Amino acid sequence: ENNMESAEVMDDLLSINQKRPTYGLFQHFSNVFRDYAREGLAHEMLECPNPDEVYESANNDDCENGDSEQENRREMRLEMENEKFDSDRYLNDLNIEEEGDMVFDAAMMMVPHWVEAKNASRVSNQSIDNVTNQLSKLSTSDNQTTFFTPEESHLLATLPPQSNTSVQLTAEQKCSAFLSLTDILFAYAFDHRTTDGDPTVESSWTVMIMSPTLAWLENYNPPYDTVVDVVRWNIRRSLMYPYLRSYTLARKIAEDVCQIVKEGRRTVIRCLLQVHRIMEKSESHYLFNKLYIDPLIGWIQRCEENEVNEFGREMEGLLMHTKLSTGMGNDAKSPDVLGKEHLGLGLVELEKSFFDCDDDEEESTSASEDDYESDSDSRGVNDETAEEEESPACNQIQETATSSPKDQKVCLKDSPNSKGVDTNRSSALLDENIGCGGSTSDTENETSESQPLGLVKSEKKKLIEEA
Repeated sequence: ENNMESAEVMDDLLSINQKRPTYGLFQHFSNVFRDYAREGLAHEMLECPNPDEVYESANNDDCENGDSEQENRREMRLEMENEKFDSDRYLNDLNIEEEGDMVFDAAMMMVPHWVEAKNASRVSNQSIDNVTNQLSKLSTSDNQTTFFTPEESHLLATLPPQSNTSVQLTAEQKCSAFLSLTDILFAYAFDHRTTDGDPTVESSWTVMIMSPTLAWLENYNPPYDTVVDVVRWNIRRSLMYPYLRSYTLARKIAEDVCQIVKEGRRTVIRCLLQVHRIMEKSESHYLFNKLYIDPLIGWIQRCEENEVNEFGREMEGLLMHTKLSTGMGNDAKSPDVLGKEHLGLGLVELEKSFFDCDDDEEESTSASEDDYESDSDSRGVNDETAEEEESPACNQIQETATSSPKDQKVCLKDSPNSKGVDTNRSSALLDENIGCGGSTSDTENETSESQPLGLVKSEKKKLIEEA
């Protein structure tokens, strides 16, 4: 009976160990947040809720190992990402290249240190004669330099030894470590470009939230998970969380990751050392150094250089194949594995509906403008017609008001209001009174001889009023 009870206890312990969630590089950690970390750290540090609890899923009831927990965690992550995606926010940044955002322009134009290292390597591959001439001008004692700065060398020397990286790893474990490295390098390169190489207080959050490995303690399982899947998930998250949600910038970061890995172990280690500094200064994310960053630094130092270079070439062949094959004669273009249609967010349909709405608005706007112009033209024609109808009378009044005395005599002669008045005598009287000939006294003498004085004055007053 005692043997049976002890066997049952051992079975219970084994079942608990099998269901216990694990995380960290090579899945060597468990119960860290429950037993060692301060209360509330997991909530501040991760997007994954309760990392030390087991998540049950109807799709994984038959699984008896830790893989079921990883699958459940991934399902939760993808579901939360779909809920977090803001289509309006994405469309606002859709034309960010044309709008001239300062942060975006600076990020795209920045020359990071891995590009500078690439340019330096090109300079070093000069002809033997040029190299010999340059070496003859240099002092061999004062110009011995190393790749790492003194601060980086000191940090490398002070990192705790990683005993887990010295064990013999399987091919699947190495590939999983390379995928986690790709994931973290993408997050680091995004923050490095958007901060112009000068990390801010938000850099630790940016690196965490952009990386599924850090935010959700994701563990990749090759050959089911590939580098294409990893970079797709990185691009998805870059369109949901950071300030700049640009697909163009995300593709630029993917190229950066390829370049970093192709430059070899030293460039990769330099990037990881900078991530270590970022996390070390954070009150919420410092534990990532123990779980992932420091083990990655120890592991990459023990990797062969040709292994890193081979992975970099494989990554470039998969991710940048479309770009490299463009313009090669009449060959058909290879599919873009990082295209918007592969991200699972419906971006192609979203942009199509957005541009269709813009076209409809432009057509309605142009139609309303045409209607307004036609109405303006019709109102202008009506105004011209009214002016033409009123012009004869107005012209006659205006000419009468502005004419000279001689012209006024003509108007008076032709006017229908003269009512039979002797125009010759009226003209003579007008000329005499206005000053066109003789004085007023002479006129009165002449008229007094031919007509009575009262009649002459009344006619004179009437003619002056009419004039």
